[in-house]
Amino acid sequence: MSQPYDQQDRGAEEDYAAYFAGMDRSMQQKIALTTAHFPPTGTVADMGCGSGQGTADLASLATGLTVVGVDIDPKTVALAARAHARERVRFVEGDISREVFAPGALDAVLDSSVLHHVTSFNGFSLAALERALDHQVAALREGGVLVVRDFVIPRGPLSVLLELPADDGDDDGPVPSLSTAALFERFLATFRGSLGRPTATARPASRPGARRYEVTHRLAAEFVLRKDYRDHWEAELREEYTYYSQADFERAFASRGLRVVTSVELHNPWIVEHRFEGRFTLHDLEGARLPWPPTNFLIVGEKVPASAGVRLEEASRERLAAPRFLSLSRYRDQRDGEVFELASRPGRTVDVLPYFVEGDRAFVLCKRGFPRPIVNAASDAPDLCGQTGAGWITEPISLIAGDDEPPRDAALRALELRAGGARVVEVSEPWRYYTSPGGVDERVEAFLVEVEPWRAERAITNYTPFSGAGHVTVLDAAQLLRACHVGGMFDARLELNVSRLCHARGLSRGPWIGAEPSFVEHATAPDPRPLPPARACFVRLPEDGAEPSFLEVIRGTFVERAADGRALAEAEFEYVRPRALSHNTLTMLPVIRAAGRVWVGLEPRELPAVQQREGASALLTLPALRLPRSITTLDAARAHGLARLEAEHHLRARRAYGLGGRYHPSAGVTPEIVYPLVVDVAELGRGCELCFRPLDEALALPLVDAHLLTSLYRLAHALA
Repeated sequence: MSQPYDQQDRGAEEDYAAYFAGMDRSMQQKIALTTAHFPPTGTVADMGCGSGQGTADLASLATGLTVVGVDIDPKTVALAARAHARERVRFVEGDISREVFAPGALDAVLDSSVLHHVTSFNGFSLAALERALDHQVAALREGGVLVVRDFVIPRGPLSVLLELPADDGDDDGPVPSLSTAALFERFLATFRGSLGRPTATARPASRPGARRYEVTHRLAAEFVLRKDYRDHWEAELREEYTYYSQADFERAFASRGLRVVTSVELHNPWIVEHRFEGRFTLHDLEGARLPWPPTNFLIVGEKVPASAGVRLEEASRERLAAPRFLSLSRYRDQRDGEVFELASRPGRTVDVLPYFVEGDRAFVLCKRGFPRPIVNAASDAPDLCGQTGAGWITEPISLIAGDDEPPRDAALRALELRAGGARVVEVSEPWRYYTSPGGVDERVEAFLVEVEPWRAERAITNYTPFSGAGHVTVLDAAQLLRACHVGGMFDARLELNVSRLCHARGLSRGPWIGAEPSFVEHATAPDPRPLPPARACFVRLPEDGAEPSFLEVIRGTFVERAADGRALAEAEFEYVRPRALSHNTLTMLPVIRAAGRVWVGLEPRELPAVQQREGASALLTLPALRLPRSITTLDAARAHGLARLEAEHHLRARRAYGLGGRYHPSAGVTPEIVYPLVVDVAELGRGCELCFRPLDEALALPLVDAHLLTSLYRLAHALA
C-alpha cells in the first residue's frame, strides 16, 4: 500500500475480518439508500469497497449490473476478490482521488463512507476531495448517477453545550474502561483534524455525575459519532469524519453538472436508540435542546447535459385571490357548523404501476427525473429532516384524465405515452385513494398492470415547460420500498402503489430496515368500537367572495438553472398551503399489543373530499396534524404530537417511533411533507373514540386514506 493511506493498514488477515464484520452490519441500509437510484443495467463502481460484501450485494440486485469494487489497499482487494469470486463482480486497486476509470465508462458511482478517508489521509485536504469528485463525474456517462453516503457537518449553531456522563466508567486508564466524559477529554488531547487542536470550555452540568462542555458543533459530532468505536480508537482518531456541510455537497454537485436528486440527513434508528439516547445531550448556548447530529448523509446526483438544469428554484411568489388553475371551495358541516376548505385541480388523477415478476422478485416501471418544482416551494418552516432536492423526483406513470374518459382507457393511454413497447399481460381492477383529503380534493384511480419483462430506459417526450420530462426506468420493488423507509425516496403515490402490489400479490418486500418498533403487551385487548355509519354531513357553500381562513393558493414562478447558474426556463405553478401553519404534517398510528395481536387505532372522521366522490363523508384515517411553523425539529414535532394525542384522543403514549422516511403526498398540488410515527400506547382514557382493529383486519377494510394506508403497510412490513 502506498502513502498516504498506509495508516489504514489494520494488521493481519483476522484483524481485517473483524473490522469488516463490524462495518458490514450497516450494509442493508447502505444498499437500500443507494440502489433505488441506480440504473437497471450497466457498470457501477463501488469506491472504497473494503471487504467487497457490499460490492457483491450490489451485483446481486439486478442481472444487468456489473459492479467494480475499488480500494487503495492491495491486501483488501485480494481478500475481496477471493471471498466474492463471481460473475459481474471484479475488484481493482486504485486511489479514488485520482483517475481510476476512463471518461464515460460508468453508469453509476457509489462513495459509501469513503470520501472522508480521501480528506483525512491527504492532510485533511479538500483539494484531494475536489479531485476525486472531478474524476468520478468525468467517468460517468450522461444520465449516470453519483451517490455519496458519508458524514456531514451538522446544521445549527456553531457552538453547543455537550453534556456527557462521567459516572459510566473510569477517569483514567485504557480507552475501553474510560467514562464517556473521560474519553472525550482524551479525545481533546489526541485528535487532530483540519481545524487544528480541539478545545473545550467546562460549563456547569445539569446533574451530578455528568460533565458539560462548550465546544463547536462540528467537534461534538466528531466525538459522539466515534465514541463507541473503542476497539479501534487509535485508527479512528486518524480520520476526520466531517468535511462538508450539506450546502457544500450540493454546491459541489451542481457546479459539476450533477442534478441533485436527493440530499438528506440520515439518522440510523439503531444508533440513535443505542448510542445517542441517554448517552449525551446537546443544547445551544441559551439552553435549548438540539436535535441529534446526523449519523450519515445521503446525496444523489444525476449527470445531465449542459442544456439541462440542475436546480428548480422558486424565484417569486404571490397569494392569489382568484386562482386560474386550482380552485378553493368551502363546505359546512351540518352537525356543528364547522367550515372546511378544499383545494382541487381539474381532471382526474390516474396512476399506472406496470410490473413484472422474475422468480421471487418484482420489478416496476416508473417515471424518473420528472420535474416537480412545487416540492421546492419557498417555505416559512424547514424540512424537519434537512432534506433538499433539485425538484426532479421518481414517481408512478400517471396522467390527468378528462371527466369523460374511462379510467382503464386512461391508464392504458398513459402506459403507451410514457412506456410504449411494454406488452400488457393483465390490468387490475382500479383501486382508489385520497392523497391528502383534509385539504386536497384529489382521488387517485390506480391500476396495477402486469407487463412482459421490460429492461429498456425510455426518455419521456417532453410535455413540461422545462428542459425535459425525465425517463421511464425499471426498479426493484423491494429496494424501492426500503429506500422510502429510510428516506432515500419520497413520493407517496409510488410507494403506495408498490406496497399495494406486494400486498395483493403476496410478494416479498425483504427485511424492514427502518426503526424497529416494539410494543409492551397489554393485559386486555382494546374494545373494538363500531365503525361510523355512512352519511353525508356537508353542504357546499356558495362562492360569495368570502376570504378562505385556513388555505391559500400561491402562484410561484420557478426557474430552471444550469450548472453555471444560467436560467434555462421559467414557468408559473399554482399550489396550495395553509395560511398560518407550516407545510409539515405529522401522522401518528396508535398501537396496542394484546392477546397475541397488534391492534391499530383508526380515527373516524367526516370530510367533504370523500363526500364529493363517494356520496358519504365518513372516512377512516389516523390522528394527524399540521405543525406550527415554530416547530423545526423532529424531536419537537414528536413531543407536540404526543401532547395533542393525549389532549384530543385521551391516550397516553409510552413511546413513538419514526415509521419510515418522510414523504410528499401530492407533489403536483402542494409542498406538504408528511412525517409518520407509530405510537406504543400505554393507556387509553375514558374519552378515547378511536376504533381499534387488529392490523390484519384493518388492512382488509376498504380504506381510501393514503396516510393511513401508508402507515399500515409500513407497520405490516416492520412487523413482518
